[in-house]
Amino acid sequence: MSSTFVVGRPCDTRLPRGSRKEPARVPHGFAAGIATVVSLALLCLAGGCAHAPVPREAGRSVAQSEADYYSDALAPWTYPEGPSWGAACAKQPPPQQSPIDLTRVTTAPWSASSVITQATFDGHDQNVVFQASPGPSVTMAPGVDGSGRAFVYTVAGFHFHYRNEHVIAGNPVYELHIKTVDQHGGVAVFAVLWTADDAAGEDPTLAAAYRSLSAPPDSVVAVDLGRALWRFGQQPFYSYVGSLTTPPCTTGIRWFVLQTPIRTSSASIGRLNAALIARGMPRDNVRTVRPVAQPQPVVYLVTPK
Repeated sequence: MSSTFVVGRPCDTRLPRGSRKEPARVPHGFAAGIATVVSLALLCLAGGCAHAPVPREAGRSVAQSEADYYSDALAPWTYPEGPSWGAACAKQPPPQQSPIDLTRVTTAPWSASSVITQATFDGHDQNVVFQASPGPSVTMAPGVDGSGRAFVYTVAGFHFHYRNEHVIAGNPVYELHIKTVDQHGGVAVFAVLWTADDAAGEDPTLAAAYRSLSAPPDSVVAVDLGRALWRFGQQPFYSYVGSLTTPPCTTGIRWFVLQTPIRTSSASIGRLNAALIARGMPRDNVRTVRPVAQPQPVVYLVTPK
């Protein structure tokens, strides 16, 4: 299935009121059509739309909650991490901050959730930002929290980091964050990492992002992140509660981090990074690994069923 979405004007990250609809569930598996193609456009240079999301109140629409949070703009901040990030980011855990070294934690197995994915995105962060109007989601039934409730994570934005923030096995060198809001008002981030392997060829997700950056200014180029999100329904991933990795370093954020990085050529990473830097992405937009709180927070290793 494919969807085309209206793209907002540069640095206008507010969504029109009532624009989001609850996504339809789709069959389990990529071949069955989980990959939703979304029209995206490059909107802001780094720092032009630097905001960070906060959980919305239950019962409020996504459009209302995002409008509220974007109206509460932060003071300017820059990389590398330092005084401009504020006191909340400098605080030591607990509560747990992100990113963390996932190779040095004790994990608890979780195999109760079926994961159904669709893909789309909006803009956010001090980064090169892509934005589109509302889109589909990732459904986890039950959610990875022990409550037994199902969660529907509607994507609100995505961006790349110049190199990996989380540490996982497999020598990752690149990281994508896909930010979402669930139907209960929580915020979650899906993290996809890549490792350089020239024998693997070009990754289609990175290639699509590069093509969108290379398009003429007034055109809209489709980017399909379904291949990346699909992996959360097929492959093991970590889940823990941490923070945003940008100011104000809001805590209570649910993270889903693929356990194994995707293999791609070093050329595809370098080409996309060069295009992002040319559009304003900082060369080192990476937060340092944070210490793990003691006692250690629960870190699930999820094997979707």
